[in-house]
Amino acid sequence: MIADARRFETGTTHEFDICIVGGGAAGISLALGLEGRGKRVAVLESGGFGYDGPTQELYEGEVSGDPYPPLRDTRMAGLGGSTAVWAGWCRPLDPLDFAARTWVPAGGWPFGLDELLPHYQEAHGVLGLGPYDYDAERWALRSGLAPLPLPGGEFPAALFQVSPVHFGTTYRETLERSRTIHVLLHAIALRLHVGASGDVIESASAAALGGTRVEVRAKTFVLAAGGIENPRLLLLSGDSPERSPGNARGRVGRCFTEHAFLYPGHFVPEGRGVEMDFYFPWRGAEMPPSSFVRGGFALSPEVQQREALLNIAVTFRPAYEAHPVFASGGVQAMLELWEKARGRGIPGGTVTHAKRVLRSPGAAAVALWRRLTIHGRRAGRWPLKLLAECESRPENRVVLSSRRDAFDRPLPRVEWRLGDLDVRSMRQACARFESSVRTAGLGRIEWGIRGETDAWRAAVVPAKHHMGTTRMHVDPAQGVVDQDCRVHGLHNLYLTGSSVFPTVGYANPTLTVVALARRLAVRLRDLS
Repeated sequence: MIADARRFETGTTHEFDICIVGGGAAGISLALGLEGRGKRVAVLESGGFGYDGPTQELYEGEVSGDPYPPLRDTRMAGLGGSTAVWAGWCRPLDPLDFAARTWVPAGGWPFGLDELLPHYQEAHGVLGLGPYDYDAERWALRSGLAPLPLPGGEFPAALFQVSPVHFGTTYRETLERSRTIHVLLHAIALRLHVGASGDVIESASAAALGGTRVEVRAKTFVLAAGGIENPRLLLLSGDSPERSPGNARGRVGRCFTEHAFLYPGHFVPEGRGVEMDFYFPWRGAEMPPSSFVRGGFALSPEVQQREALLNIAVTFRPAYEAHPVFASGGVQAMLELWEKARGRGIPGGTVTHAKRVLRSPGAAAVALWRRLTIHGRRAGRWPLKLLAECESRPENRVVLSSRRDAFDRPLPRVEWRLGDLDVRSMRQACARFESSVRTAGLGRIEWGIRGETDAWRAAVVPAKHHMGTTRMHVDPAQGVVDQDCRVHGLHNLYLTGSSVFPTVGYANPTLTVVALARRLAVRLRDLS
């Protein structure tokens, strides 16, 4: 069932077996994995069925360090969470991403790819993807589309499956009909309450904008509210941040990690015979109608190990974007408006973006003309896009700021800076990719980034993937949750979602988020 917490009577207590905080991909995947298991499950979702301005304002916050988007524009309140606006790119983490790498001080995951494999396969069904198969050569043979033949094995072909499923609409009817899942909309989790023994969570306080306040009691609590709100709720749940649940070793909020997007230049083919269809949306016979496949390249594990680099993929943008106007502020604002109009961006800020567009009418006209007239998969220049792993570093973190929200709670502050390893990995990957393209005789790379480290830092666009802030580690001194995603020192509090990632690879996180949620569902099914 789905209920509106604004209609509850203030001061009431609601009891469940399991309480999940967050109704996005992680929370809904977990709840559905518990369906039919005889447990009464609550899902507390801060928003409603769609965008609501006052609720979205609860996602405000501060940022410091390297340039970062306003926090309200990096996540979405409402049933389905940020799946309401995501692009749908999916890929599992690579085996090396799970491993302890000597050149990455943060260490690896407490298990390998094999542990998540059955849950990745299940997650494919949840996300409406095709078969669990990421072998680019098999897909190329089946489709007749060939990747560019780069020699030496340094950049093998990589495959992404894409399915922009909106969990709030896709699973709304299932949730409404459920007799054991109780979705409470407009129920903003304010605080967790630790029992007198100090090792259990007894209840959670929740409220709706407008005044309704309730208590939720459960045998088990799971935070599935994302890489910023998960640590924030923990930090808000103690007498001080230092005394908050799970923070005995000061790890809550640390190791905030992002993916870095970078548009470093253009691939210029030699002649007109280079086929690029493999790198743009296509659908195999096994794919559901709403999903498709895209190809790219990835830095090989051998090169990563030999050169002590992070994991990085290279993809291509459409040829019509290979013009300087697409880097201008006015055109970027126009593209933001377009993304919002087609439901791929957080609503709001329309007037500000429109003013930026109107200040550059000529650039906007050129961009629109190119978008309408340049088609096909053969062109003279193709913009490059890097999807880069960033190192999980303790100094990058989420803390509580001095600003307050509508409930007088401190808003979060994200402190994030690229590290030297991040920048070195991107620069060396680009140099090696250029060498591979030249050796293959396919063409050349025209670089758009000039200068040393600072220029590369300035060119990075954060992917808005919030990860690592309640990282998983068997040692309480190194992580917030153990290998089963249970918070160290607490018997009945679990976390799920990208906040538990110890390291992040380059793959978009949602497929792994869903797989982890389904893995946790298996563990929670047997709890008494």
